[in-house]
Amino acid sequence: MARFTSTKTKVEVYGLANVMNKLQRLALWSEKDHKALVNIAERVGDVYNDNLRSNIKDFKRDILVQFKDRDDILVKRGQLRRSLGVWQPNKNSINSLAGPRTNNIGKRKTGAYSDGWFAHIVEGGDSFGKKKTTANTGVFDRGMKATKARSEQLHFQLLKSRFSAYFKQA
Repeated sequence: MARFTSTKTKVEVYGLANVMNKLQRLALWSEKDHKALVNIAERVGDVYNDNLRSNIKDFKRDILVQFKDRDDILVKRGQLRRSLGVWQPNKNSINSLAGPRTNNIGKRKTGAYSDGWFAHIVEGGDSFGKKKTTANTGVFDRGMKATKARSEQLHFQLLKSRFSAYFKQA
C-alpha cells in the first residue's frame, strides 16, 4: 500500500512500485475482460428494463405529433416498450445505460417505431399540453426504486462468479 508523507518542499511516496504493479495488472485485466464486463452490465440493465416492460401500459391508439418546424411523427401503440434497451454511451468504457433509447440524443440506430424520444413526456404525465396523472406517470422512477437492490445484488454475484480471483474470501 502506498503511504504519502509531505513537508513544505518535499513529497515522498513509499510503496510506489506496488501501486504501479497493481495499476498495470488492472489495465491488463480491464482490457482483456472488457467484453465480459459489458455483458454483465447488460444483464444487470435488463433487470430494470424487464420491470419497465411489465409496468408500462400502452395507449389505446397511435398518436400523431405535429410540429410547425419539422415533419410530423407518428407514435405507434407500444412504441415506448419497444424502445427499451441497454447500451454503452462510450464504447471504450464498461458503463452501460438502460431505459428508453432515442435517436434525438446521439444516434442510437433505433427504428422509427421503437424510438423513445417522448419518454420524458410519459414520466412527467404530460398529455396533449395538460398535466395529468396517468398509469404511466412516474413509471421510470418507480422502476428504478423497485429494482435497485435486486440489480446491485445481481451485479455483485455476476462479478464475483466471473472474477472470483479479485474478491477476498470471507
